[in-house]
Amino acid sequence: MTEPVPSRARWPEGRPFALFLSHDVDQIHDRELFRVLADLNHVRRIWTQGERGSAALALRRVARALVAPKSAKTDFATILEIEARYGFRSTFFVLHDPYWSRNGPRYRLTCPEIRSIADLVRGAGCEIGLHGGYLRFNQADGYRESREVLREALGVDAVGIRNHLLRFSGADTWAAQEAAGFRYDATFGFADRLGPREGRIAPFVPAGRAILELPLTVMDVTLFRNLGLAGAAALDAAWRAIEPVAQAGGLVTLLWHNNYFNEPEYRDWQWTYEQLLERLAALKPWCAPGAEIERRYRANTEKSAWAGAGTTV
Repeated sequence: MTEPVPSRARWPEGRPFALFLSHDVDQIHDRELFRVLADLNHVRRIWTQGERGSAALALRRVARALVAPKSAKTDFATILEIEARYGFRSTFFVLHDPYWSRNGPRYRLTCPEIRSIADLVRGAGCEIGLHGGYLRFNQADGYRESREVLREALGVDAVGIRNHLLRFSGADTWAAQEAAGFRYDATFGFADRLGPREGRIAPFVPAGRAILELPLTVMDVTLFRNLGLAGAAALDAAWRAIEPVAQAGGLVTLLWHNNYFNEPEYRDWQWTYEQLLERLAALKPWCAPGAEIERRYRANTEKSAWAGAGTTV
């Protein structure tokens, strides 16, 4: 049973709960060495380890990427179109780290394509945040440098961050992010299970800190890769994690990666996202990018109503 968020913390326009849609931008190019190698490794694991997926579709994706790659903007345009059906806006976290590093980005923030994507996203009223690099984890100077690169390359003064691969170590993470000038973080969640970490269903300020945390509810990779779900089973599992948060008047946070849209092998990923948004829209949430949620929190004079009773399930 869930305890509702106190009435003083009701969301704008009298909406029953809030929705934070987010996308981690790990890669943008079809014809990119790391992505092709990852697809081939995926095929190997299907054949040798029984990993869920279609080897035929994965090989077809490699062939298409090499012969007729998608435009880097295609997936972003699709995401924005899906969200616009319901008047929703989202946040895109772009990655910065050394290009050839382990778990690094598969693009550079200075490439023309990412500038065009950023213009498309901001033109739709959405937000650009920082996807904190794997090698810069918990490094205030590294986060600060990434934030400056983002400002110089894209003209974005990022206020929000989510660490790559959801790397998180509590107080040390928050302290480094805060020291780098970020006003909110969206890392707090699980990669291997669904639902809010520590039962947190509303934004909260960690003890002794000023940075605001927007806790995660459901991530695509958790559903389809880590739990091995598909189709209706994935949709039902996601909804079981989402529904208690919505019913309690909390913040539902979804994380869907851009590179799983418009992909035949990953059609379930996009279908599930579309189905979830349709269901959520019927419940009439207040949906806003992370920066707007953060501003709403700061402007609320009854902060105790957010951080006290009723913020867990």
